[in-house]
Amino acid sequence: MERYKCFGIILVIFVALLSLAVLISFNKFDTTNPIKTGTALAKIMFTKTEIVQIQEYPLIYLAKPANAQQTLINFMEQRGYKYLEDERMASTLAFGNETSKNYVQFSVNKYYSKWVFNK
Repeated sequence: MERYKCFGIILVIFVALLSLAVLISFNKFDTTNPIKTGTALAKIMFTKTEIVQIQEYPLIYLAKPANAQQTLINFMEQRGYKYLEDERMASTLAFGNETSKNYVQFSVNKYYSKWVFNK
């Protein structure tokens, strides 16, 4: 009987920690996958990886914080978009090409830069 009680307590603690991880991931990174977010954050902070995609829709990337805005502009120019400085709205940067526009919510802190793409 003691064995089942101990297992139950461990299970409750595990579920609580997993729920907390999902809530933090959703709150800080706009995604409910804490494993993908954690590995991406580790790559950004501890390796030479510059940019990591953490979600498909909406498209979300994490990048190194150094020169983050210029890194985003270069990233978009490589994909055929031009930075539309006149259409910038606070933390939302605008990029366009002949057929479409992309709006990217841009934020940066000491550890990472987050790019959330909105069409």
